Amino acid sequence: MAVTPGRHLTATILGAHLSYVLDGGERRDTRLLLKVVMEETRLATLWSVGDLVMARRQLLNLKHLAETEHRAGAPRP
Repeated sequence: MAVTPGRHLTATILGAHLSYVLDGGERRDTRLLLKVVMEETRLATLWSVGDLVMARRQLLNLKHLAETEHRAGAPRP
């Protein structure tokens, strides 16, 4: 596992390497990027289809939470 607080998190789960990176834009916006890397196998193909659905939902939930905190005026770390 590798962590840069407030910027980057990389972990390995079931042989897949997942990286979450915060990308600060030119304006006051921030994008959360997710990259998944794993060895190409039949199991990996099936796993990636299911993970796509779950990862999309996870990122949408994180977006909702961040926007809710922003509207509430929560200070940025």
